[in-house]
Amino acid sequence: MKHEHLEEAGGLSFGAFFVRWMRFRREDMLAMLSFPVGFWLLLLAVVLIAGAVEGTADPEALGIPVALALVGGVFAGFIVGVGSAGVCFTLAICWGQPRRYGVAALWLSGILYGALNLLLAAVLQGAVRLFAPGSLDLLGRLPLVLWLALLIGPTTASVVVKAVLRRFGPKAGGWLYLVFMIFCIGIPNLDNVRGMDLRPALSAVLAVGLVAAGAVGSRWLLRTPVGND
Repeated sequence: MKHEHLEEAGGLSFGAFFVRWMRFRREDMLAMLSFPVGFWLLLLAVVLIAGAVEGTADPEALGIPVALALVGGVFAGFIVGVGSAGVCFTLAICWGQPRRYGVAALWLSGILYGALNLLLAAVLQGAVRLFAPGSLDLLGRLPLVLWLALLIGPTTASVVVKAVLRRFGPKAGGWLYLVFMIFCIGIPNLDNVRGMDLRPALSAVLAVGLVAAGAVGSRWLLRTPVGND
């Protein structure tokens, strides 16, 4: 049934094609949005049980599950996005659609998911603060660049990973993992640099890096042969 949606999509305008694309991906989208909700409920239960066992109630701790659920949603978007950049993108091309349609659909659907993930986190935090006004407001403390990262980061990462693997082959996965580990280990340790406030520079580098990486990854998807997975 899923293949029929794309098979019938040949010759459509991009708007009509994107509607078909979203119908094709609706199960993935629901699964990605269900994950942070379930993760939040699990973490909230852990926090409440820990508070009951210790006999103390810390309202601020109730805001932590929301932030972790938001991060979980970002990872879910990345993992499913890598699959979409492979399977769905390839099928779109095989059924006669231009490559630019597939790349544009990847970005639009990914940004839509990022916006829904942020909206879901805001709703969860609003619900928590309704019953616990003293809970930690982590979303309100996020700088603008992190909002941008949460919005387009999963799509950028999935496009770059799939594009690199298509262009350079499976061996490039090791280099991608190395870059990821350097980023995870190096960024937190930058706080140890004495006498320097690197946050403005890091924010600028992150914003420019996200846009540049997404542009390069998209260009490679447009040019690399589909069979190079």
